[in-house]
Amino acid sequence: MEFDVSICSDYNSVESAIGQHDPDVLFLDIHFGRRDGVEVLALLGRKRCKSRIYIFGAMDETIQDSVCRVGLQLGLDMGGFWEKPLDITNIKKQLVSESDRRSRFTSDNLQEALGPGEFVIQYHPIIVVAADRNTPIIGVEVRPHWENKRGSISWLSHIFPSMLENNLMPEFNHLLMDKALESYCEWLISDLDLGITVCMHESNLVDSNWPDRMIDIVDKWNVPHNRITIAIEQHAMKDRSGLALSALTRLRINGSSFALDSMGSDIEELDELLQIPFSEHRLKRVLVNQLGKNMEIEFNVSTLISLATKKKIQTFAGGVRTAEAFTYLQDCGCTTATGRLFGESLPVTHVEKFFQRELPLRN
Repeated sequence: MEFDVSICSDYNSVESAIGQHDPDVLFLDIHFGRRDGVEVLALLGRKRCKSRIYIFGAMDETIQDSVCRVGLQLGLDMGGFWEKPLDITNIKKQLVSESDRRSRFTSDNLQEALGPGEFVIQYHPIIVVAADRNTPIIGVEVRPHWENKRGSISWLSHIFPSMLENNLMPEFNHLLMDKALESYCEWLISDLDLGITVCMHESNLVDSNWPDRMIDIVDKWNVPHNRITIAIEQHAMKDRSGLALSALTRLRINGSSFALDSMGSDIEELDELLQIPFSEHRLKRVLVNQLGKNMEIEFNVSTLISLATKKKIQTFAGGVRTAEAFTYLQDCGCTTATGRLFGESLPVTHVEKFFQRELPLRN
Protein backbone atom coordinates (compact mmCIF):
# COMPACT_ATOMS: atom_id res chain seq x y z
CA MET A 1 0.00 0.00 0.00
CA GLU A 2 1.93 3.01 -1.28
CA PHE A 3 1.24 6.74 -0.89
CA ASP A 4 2.63 9.95 -2.27
CA VAL A 5 3.58 12.23 0.63
CA SER A 6 3.33 16.01 0.82
CA ILE A 7 4.60 17.95 3.87
CA CYS A 8 3.05 21.31 4.77
CA SER A 9 4.87 23.68 7.08
CA ASP A 10 2.37 26.54 7.32
CA TYR A 11 -1.29 27.46 6.87
CA ASN A 12 -0.91 28.67 3.27
CA SER A 13 0.88 25.50 2.18
CA VAL A 14 -1.99 23.42 3.59
CA GLU A 15 -4.47 25.44 1.56
CA SER A 16 -2.38 24.96 -1.57
CA ALA A 17 -1.82 21.23 -0.99
CA ILE A 18 -5.54 20.52 -0.50
CA GLY A 19 -6.31 22.18 -3.81
CA GLN A 20 -3.56 20.39 -5.72
CA HIS A 21 -3.48 16.87 -4.29
CA ASP A 22 -6.91 15.99 -2.81
CA PRO A 23 -5.19 13.71 -0.23
CA ASP A 24 -6.68 10.47 1.09
CA VAL A 25 -5.17 10.94 4.57
CA LEU A 26 -4.02 13.97 6.58
CA PHE A 27 -1.88 13.97 9.73
CA LEU A 28 -2.31 17.28 11.54
CA ASP A 29 -0.09 18.53 14.36
CA ILE A 30 -2.48 20.51 16.54
CA HIS A 31 0.40 22.82 17.50
CA PHE A 32 0.72 24.26 14.01
CA GLY A 33 2.77 27.40 14.41
CA ARG A 34 0.95 30.71 14.71
CA ARG A 35 -2.18 29.25 13.08
CA ASP A 36 -3.13 26.37 15.37
CA GLY A 37 -4.61 23.08 14.23
CA VAL A 38 -8.20 24.11 14.96
CA GLU A 39 -7.82 26.96 12.46
CA VAL A 40 -6.52 24.42 9.93
CA LEU A 41 -9.59 22.24 10.60
CA ALA A 42 -11.80 25.27 9.90
CA LEU A 43 -9.94 25.74 6.59
CA LEU A 44 -10.43 22.08 5.71
CA GLY A 45 -14.13 22.39 6.53
CA ARG A 46 -14.52 25.39 4.21
CA LYS A 47 -12.71 23.45 1.48
CA ARG A 48 -15.08 20.49 2.05
CA CYS A 49 -12.06 18.26 2.53
CA LYS A 50 -12.91 14.54 2.24
CA SER A 51 -9.59 13.24 3.63
CA ARG A 52 -9.37 11.01 6.67
CA ILE A 53 -7.80 13.27 9.33
CA TYR A 54 -5.64 12.18 12.28
CA ILE A 55 -4.43 14.64 14.89
CA PHE A 56 -1.35 14.45 17.09
CA GLY A 57 0.50 16.69 19.54
CA ALA A 58 1.07 17.15 23.27
CA MET A 59 -2.36 17.59 24.87
CA ASP A 60 -4.58 15.91 27.44
CA GLU A 61 -7.50 13.64 26.57
CA THR A 62 -10.16 16.31 27.04
CA ILE A 63 -8.46 18.58 24.50
CA GLN A 64 -7.99 15.65 22.11
CA ASP A 65 -11.69 14.89 22.34
CA SER A 66 -12.60 18.55 21.88
CA VAL A 67 -10.45 18.88 18.74
CA CYS A 68 -11.99 15.75 17.21
CA ARG A 69 -15.47 17.08 17.99
CA VAL A 70 -14.59 20.36 16.28
CA GLY A 71 -13.62 18.42 13.16
CA LEU A 72 -16.83 16.39 13.21
CA GLN A 73 -18.92 19.54 13.65
CA LEU A 74 -17.19 20.94 10.56
CA GLY A 75 -18.23 17.87 8.58
CA LEU A 76 -14.72 16.36 8.49
CA ASP A 77 -13.81 12.67 8.63
CA MET A 78 -11.87 12.51 11.91
CA GLY A 79 -9.81 9.38 12.48
CA GLY A 80 -8.79 10.18 16.05
CA PHE A 81 -5.56 10.91 17.90
CA TRP A 82 -2.06 9.47 17.32
CA GLU A 83 0.83 9.78 19.73
CA LYS A 84 4.24 11.11 18.70
CA PRO A 85 6.64 10.05 17.39
CA LEU A 86 4.80 8.70 14.38
CA ASP A 87 6.23 5.36 13.26
CA ILE A 88 6.01 4.83 9.49
CA THR A 89 5.38 1.08 9.92
CA ASN A 90 2.47 1.71 12.24
CA ILE A 91 1.11 4.34 9.87
CA LYS A 92 0.99 1.84 7.02
CA LYS A 93 -0.74 -0.76 9.24
CA GLN A 94 -3.28 1.77 10.41
CA LEU A 95 -4.03 2.95 6.90
CA VAL A 96 -4.59 -0.64 5.77
CA SER A 97 -6.96 -1.04 8.72
CA GLU A 98 -8.77 2.15 7.68
CA SER A 99 -9.18 0.82 4.16
CA ASP A 100 -10.73 -2.36 5.59
CA ARG A 101 -13.02 -0.33 7.85
CA ARG A 102 -14.29 1.77 4.97
CA SER A 103 -14.91 -1.33 2.87
CA ARG A 104 -17.51 -2.40 5.46
CA PHE A 105 -19.65 0.59 4.50
CA THR A 106 -20.73 -1.06 1.26
CA SER A 107 -23.96 -0.55 -0.60
CA ASP A 108 -25.29 -3.93 0.62
CA ASN A 109 -24.37 -3.26 4.26
CA LEU A 110 -25.89 0.19 4.26
CA GLN A 111 -28.97 -1.02 2.41
CA GLU A 112 -29.39 -3.77 4.99
CA ALA A 113 -29.00 -1.29 7.84
CA LEU A 114 -31.72 0.96 6.42
CA GLY A 115 -34.23 -1.88 6.64
CA PRO A 116 -34.23 -3.46 10.14
CA GLY A 117 -33.98 -0.28 12.16
CA GLU A 118 -30.25 -0.09 12.81
CA PHE A 119 -30.35 3.68 12.44
CA VAL A 120 -31.27 4.93 15.91
CA ILE A 121 -32.67 8.36 16.71
CA GLN A 122 -32.07 10.32 19.89
CA TYR A 123 -33.63 13.65 20.80
CA HIS A 124 -32.14 16.79 22.38
CA PRO A 125 -34.54 19.12 24.23
CA ILE A 126 -34.62 22.69 22.86
CA ILE A 127 -35.13 25.37 25.50
CA VAL A 128 -35.98 29.06 25.42
CA VAL A 129 -33.00 31.21 26.44
CA ALA A 130 -34.58 33.39 29.11
CA ALA A 131 -34.21 34.08 32.80
CA ASP A 132 -32.72 30.77 33.95
CA ARG A 133 -31.95 27.21 32.93
CA ASN A 134 -35.44 26.01 33.90
CA THR A 135 -37.04 28.01 31.11
CA PRO A 136 -39.64 26.44 28.81
CA ILE A 137 -38.86 23.51 26.53
CA ILE A 138 -40.33 24.23 23.11
CA GLY A 139 -39.05 21.38 20.95
CA VAL A 140 -36.59 18.59 20.21
CA GLU A 141 -33.68 18.20 17.81
CA VAL A 142 -33.27 14.86 16.03
CA ARG A 143 -29.87 13.13 16.26
CA PRO A 144 -29.41 9.82 14.38
CA HIS A 145 -26.57 7.26 14.43
CA TRP A 146 -25.99 3.72 13.12
CA GLU A 147 -26.00 1.01 15.79
CA ASN A 148 -25.27 -2.28 14.01
CA LYS A 149 -26.13 -5.84 15.04
CA ARG A 150 -22.86 -6.24 16.96
CA GLY A 151 -23.67 -3.17 19.05
CA SER A 152 -20.95 -0.92 17.64
CA ILE A 153 -21.87 2.69 16.83
CA SER A 154 -20.93 4.61 13.70
CA TRP A 155 -21.58 8.35 13.58
CA LEU A 156 -23.11 9.62 10.37
CA SER A 157 -20.12 11.80 9.52
CA HIS A 158 -18.14 8.57 9.03
CA ILE A 159 -20.57 6.95 6.62
CA PHE A 160 -21.97 9.88 4.63
CA PRO A 161 -19.24 9.54 1.94
CA SER A 162 -20.18 5.89 1.36
CA MET A 163 -23.89 6.73 1.32
CA LEU A 164 -23.32 9.40 -1.31
CA GLU A 165 -21.09 7.11 -3.36
CA ASN A 166 -23.77 4.39 -3.34
CA ASN A 167 -26.66 6.80 -4.01
CA LEU A 168 -28.36 5.91 -0.73
CA MET A 169 -28.76 9.42 0.66
CA PRO A 170 -32.34 9.94 -0.63
CA GLU A 171 -33.41 6.66 0.98
CA PHE A 172 -31.68 7.54 4.25
CA ASN A 173 -33.25 11.01 4.37
CA HIS A 174 -36.66 9.43 3.79
CA LEU A 175 -36.03 6.93 6.60
CA LEU A 176 -34.78 9.63 8.99
CA MET A 177 -37.81 11.86 8.53
CA ASP A 178 -40.21 8.91 8.59
CA LYS A 179 -38.83 7.51 11.87
CA ALA A 180 -38.69 10.94 13.50
CA LEU A 181 -42.29 11.81 12.61
CA GLU A 182 -43.63 8.36 13.53
CA SER A 183 -42.68 9.00 17.15
CA TYR A 184 -43.46 12.69 16.99
CA CYS A 185 -47.09 12.20 15.90
CA GLU A 186 -47.64 9.96 18.95
CA TRP A 187 -46.39 12.79 21.20
CA LEU A 188 -48.82 15.20 19.57
CA ILE A 189 -51.66 12.79 20.26
CA SER A 190 -50.50 12.79 23.90
CA ASP A 191 -50.76 16.60 23.91
CA LEU A 192 -47.02 17.26 24.04
CA ASP A 193 -46.81 20.75 22.54
CA LEU A 194 -43.37 20.57 20.91
CA GLY A 195 -41.70 21.51 17.65
CA ILE A 196 -39.20 19.22 15.94
CA THR A 197 -35.93 20.09 14.15
CA VAL A 198 -34.29 17.72 11.67
CA CYS A 199 -30.84 18.35 10.13
CA MET A 200 -30.73 17.40 6.45
CA HIS A 201 -27.69 16.63 4.30
CA GLU A 202 -26.70 19.12 1.61
CA SER A 203 -27.31 16.60 -1.19
CA ASN A 204 -31.04 17.24 -0.79
CA LEU A 205 -30.66 20.68 -2.30
CA VAL A 206 -29.82 19.24 -5.72
CA ASP A 207 -32.49 16.51 -5.55
CA SER A 208 -35.56 17.75 -7.41
CA ASN A 209 -37.75 15.05 -5.78
CA TRP A 210 -36.80 15.96 -2.21
CA PRO A 211 -39.60 18.51 -1.53
CA ASP A 212 -42.28 16.07 -2.74
CA ARG A 213 -40.89 13.26 -0.57
CA MET A 214 -40.81 15.50 2.50
CA ILE A 215 -44.37 16.71 1.92
CA ASP A 216 -45.60 13.11 1.47
CA ILE A 217 -43.98 11.93 4.73
CA VAL A 218 -45.35 14.83 6.76
CA ASP A 219 -48.84 14.22 5.34
CA LYS A 220 -48.51 10.46 5.96
CA TRP A 221 -48.16 11.04 9.72
CA ASN A 222 -50.67 13.89 9.74
CA VAL A 223 -48.18 16.25 11.37
CA PRO A 224 -48.78 20.00 10.92
CA HIS A 225 -46.04 21.32 8.62
CA ASN A 226 -45.57 24.38 10.83
CA ARG A 227 -44.26 22.14 13.63
CA ILE A 228 -41.22 21.14 11.57
CA THR A 229 -37.90 22.95 11.16
CA ILE A 230 -35.33 21.64 8.67
CA ALA A 231 -31.72 22.70 9.29
CA ILE A 232 -29.35 23.22 6.34
CA GLU A 233 -25.58 23.89 6.48
CA GLN A 234 -24.42 27.30 5.25
CA HIS A 235 -21.70 25.80 3.02
CA ALA A 236 -24.38 23.69 1.31
CA MET A 237 -26.03 26.86 0.02
CA LYS A 238 -22.91 28.22 -1.65
CA ASP A 239 -23.18 28.16 -5.46
CA ARG A 240 -26.55 26.40 -5.15
CA SER A 241 -28.77 29.28 -4.21
CA GLY A 242 -31.03 28.87 -7.28
CA LEU A 243 -31.68 25.16 -6.75
CA ALA A 244 -31.89 25.60 -3.00
CA LEU A 245 -34.28 28.54 -3.20
CA SER A 246 -36.71 26.50 -5.30
CA ALA A 247 -36.71 23.56 -2.85
CA LEU A 248 -36.87 25.69 0.28
CA THR A 249 -39.62 27.93 -1.05
CA ARG A 250 -41.82 24.95 -1.94
CA LEU A 251 -41.53 23.55 1.57
CA ARG A 252 -41.98 26.99 3.13
CA ILE A 253 -45.24 27.42 1.19
CA ASN A 254 -46.45 24.21 2.84
CA GLY A 255 -45.61 25.61 6.27
CA SER A 256 -42.23 24.09 7.19
CA SER A 257 -39.54 26.35 8.65
CA PHE A 258 -35.85 26.39 7.75
CA ALA A 259 -32.74 27.05 9.80
CA LEU A 260 -29.29 27.98 8.49
CA ASP A 261 -26.52 26.12 10.36
CA SER A 262 -23.46 28.36 10.28
CA MET A 263 -19.94 28.96 11.56
CA GLY A 264 -20.37 32.63 10.71
CA SER A 265 -16.95 32.80 9.06
CA ASP A 266 -18.22 34.84 6.11
CA ILE A 267 -20.55 37.56 7.38
CA GLU A 268 -21.21 39.04 3.92
CA GLU A 269 -22.20 35.66 2.49
CA LEU A 270 -24.35 34.97 5.55
CA ASP A 271 -26.08 38.33 5.23
CA GLU A 272 -26.93 37.49 1.62
CA LEU A 273 -28.12 33.97 2.44
CA LEU A 274 -30.45 35.25 5.13
CA GLN A 275 -32.46 36.92 2.34
CA ILE A 276 -33.64 33.36 1.55
CA PRO A 277 -36.70 32.45 3.66
CA PHE A 278 -34.91 31.13 6.76
CA SER A 279 -36.63 31.54 10.09
CA GLU A 280 -33.66 30.67 12.28
CA HIS A 281 -29.88 31.09 12.33
CA ARG A 282 -28.08 28.26 14.15
CA LEU A 283 -24.72 28.83 15.86
CA LYS A 284 -22.57 25.71 15.59
CA ARG A 285 -21.26 23.94 18.68
CA VAL A 286 -17.70 24.83 17.69
CA LEU A 287 -18.52 28.49 18.36
CA VAL A 288 -20.65 27.95 21.43
CA ASN A 289 -18.01 25.80 23.13
CA GLN A 290 -15.54 28.72 22.97
CA LEU A 291 -17.77 31.18 24.83
CA GLY A 292 -16.05 32.26 28.01
CA LYS A 293 -12.68 31.21 26.59
CA ASN A 294 -12.12 33.20 23.40
CA MET A 295 -12.93 36.92 23.16
CA GLU A 296 -12.77 36.92 19.36
CA ILE A 297 -15.34 34.11 19.18
CA GLU A 298 -17.54 35.96 21.67
CA PHE A 299 -17.46 39.07 19.49
CA ASN A 300 -18.34 37.00 16.41
CA VAL A 301 -21.25 35.32 18.22
CA SER A 302 -22.66 38.67 19.40
CA THR A 303 -22.33 40.01 15.83
CA LEU A 304 -24.16 36.97 14.39
CA ILE A 305 -26.99 37.25 16.92
CA SER A 306 -27.29 40.98 16.20
CA LEU A 307 -27.43 40.30 12.44
CA ALA A 308 -30.19 37.73 12.91
CA THR A 309 -32.14 40.10 15.16
CA LYS A 310 -32.00 42.84 12.51
CA LYS A 311 -33.31 40.32 9.97
CA LYS A 312 -36.10 39.39 12.44
CA ILE A 313 -34.75 35.83 12.54
CA GLN A 314 -34.44 33.72 15.66
CA THR A 315 -31.04 32.47 16.83
CA PHE A 316 -30.32 28.94 18.08
CA ALA A 317 -27.17 27.89 19.97
CA GLY A 318 -26.17 24.23 19.88
CA GLY A 319 -24.11 22.31 22.41
CA VAL A 320 -24.30 24.65 25.43
CA ARG A 321 -22.25 23.05 28.20
CA THR A 322 -21.48 25.77 30.74
CA ALA A 323 -23.44 28.31 32.75
CA GLU A 324 -20.99 30.97 31.55
CA ALA A 325 -21.81 30.27 27.88
CA PHE A 326 -25.53 30.28 28.70
CA THR A 327 -25.30 33.66 30.44
CA TYR A 328 -23.40 35.16 27.51
CA LEU A 329 -26.06 33.93 25.07
CA GLN A 330 -28.77 35.44 27.26
CA ASP A 331 -27.00 38.80 27.32
CA CYS A 332 -26.66 38.77 23.51
CA GLY A 333 -30.33 38.00 22.94
CA CYS A 334 -30.08 34.40 21.66
CA THR A 335 -33.54 32.85 21.28
CA THR A 336 -33.22 29.08 21.85
CA ALA A 337 -30.54 26.53 22.72
CA THR A 338 -29.76 22.89 23.36
CA GLY A 339 -26.89 21.12 25.09
CA ARG A 340 -25.70 19.09 28.06
CA LEU A 341 -26.35 21.97 30.44
CA PHE A 342 -30.07 21.30 30.01
CA GLY A 343 -29.94 17.49 30.02
CA GLU A 344 -28.59 14.54 28.08
CA SER A 345 -29.96 13.36 24.74
CA LEU A 346 -32.97 11.06 25.04
CA PRO A 347 -33.68 7.73 23.33
CA VAL A 348 -37.14 7.59 21.79
CA THR A 349 -38.47 5.38 24.62
CA HIS A 350 -37.67 8.07 27.23
CA VAL A 351 -38.91 11.19 25.48
CA GLU A 352 -42.59 11.10 26.41
CA LYS A 353 -41.94 10.36 30.11
CA PHE A 354 -39.27 13.07 30.26
CA PHE A 355 -41.55 15.75 28.86
CA GLN A 356 -44.58 14.70 30.87
CA ARG A 357 -42.40 15.20 33.97
CA GLU A 358 -40.54 18.35 32.89
CA LEU A 359 -43.10 20.42 31.00
CA PRO A 360 -45.39 21.15 33.99
CA LEU A 361 -42.33 22.28 35.98
CA ARG A 362 -40.95 24.56 33.26
CA ASN A 363 -43.87 25.90 31.23
